[in-house]
Amino acid sequence: MELHLFTAQIGKYRGPDAFDVTVKSGNPAFAPTWDLVRAWKSGKIDWDIYTQRYRQLMLQSYRKDPGLWHELLHRGIVTLLCYCRAGEQCHRYLLANFLRKLGEREGVVVVLEGERTPQTGVREKGTKSSGKLQQSAPPQTSLFQTAHPE
Repeated sequence: MELHLFTAQIGKYRGPDAFDVTVKSGNPAFAPTWDLVRAWKSGKIDWDIYTQRYRQLMLQSYRKDPGLWHELLHRGIVTLLCYCRAGEQCHRYLLANFLRKLGEREGVVVVLEGERTPQTGVREKGTKSSGKLQQSAPPQTSLFQTAHPE
């Protein structure tokens, strides 16, 4: 089983595999909280803290409803949507990497296809999937692999 996982900014992709993961309009099981978003955007926390807190939220979400996560892993193609611009530090990149790691544990190959373009709905012509998301997106910690001892 494979999951081809794309990311995109809301409004730039509207395909049948679009999956909104925002606190404003998406599935709350995969979204950060408003408090976490506000703390990050206001500069009260840095990206490392944001990542740690989002990871904890996703672990809680997985423990609460693992079936929801398994359902997402078995969709075949998914595009994670958020309001952040491509290449910005964004939870959709964190979530994509979390899903990749969960896929490893569950026997699902998760292919990180990168950011969809607004015109075509797929990667820009001439680019190829490297198994990584957005070159400008920073390396992310997996949901099931801690970056810092807890």
